Amino acid sequence: MRGKTKYLLVALMLVLFLSACMRSNKSVQFYRLNASAAMVDIIQEPELTNQALIGLGSIRIPDYLNRPQMVIAISDNQYQLSEEHRWAERLDENISLVLTKLLSSQLGSNRILRYPWSLRQAVDYQVSIDIIEFHIDALGQSRLIAQWLIKRKDQSIFSRRFNYQVYASTTDYEIMVSAQSACLTKLGQDIAVTLKQLIKEEAGN
Repeated sequence: MRGKTKYLLVALMLVLFLSACMRSNKSVQFYRLNASAAMVDIIQEPELTNQALIGLGSIRIPDYLNRPQMVIAISDNQYQLSEEHRWAERLDENISLVLTKLLSSQLGSNRILRYPWSLRQAVDYQVSIDIIEFHIDALGQSRLIAQWLIKRKDQSIFSRRFNYQVYASTTDYEIMVSAQSACLTKLGQDIAVTLKQLIKEEAGN
């Protein structure tokens, strides 16, 4: 009986060892968000927007997203972290870079600063974003929920809740990232449209 038990333990250890080796041999895929080119319409009015210095940030993400692994919901209350599919950089930094490039393109302006900027640089408008949800849900939908506001001279002048979703996939991570990029692009477009209107109104006063 002891010999049989010993054999079973050795066999179990071998299975666990082989399983660990198989996991370690899986290649890790890295992803970055980008502006969805198919959604971007240039709305630039450089004669207006080039005069304004715009500060983007801070951008806050919830703790459950503050990690290198991509997050997939498998139910309303349960999430799965993928060790084989990861962000190539900090998610909040990636979001900030995408929105900076998008706002610059949409507004036709290079006068956009990413948070934090020097205290000597007094921005005309500051855009703060609090991301509430940004993951793939159990149905394969990419959803971005965020609260964003615009300040002018440290006074809040505009605030809006953003809720947008795009069908993605439950298995294909490249499609998932493309869908999340589309959500982020839509957020950037909404912010750009509002900034354009505020700057135009300010110039008319």
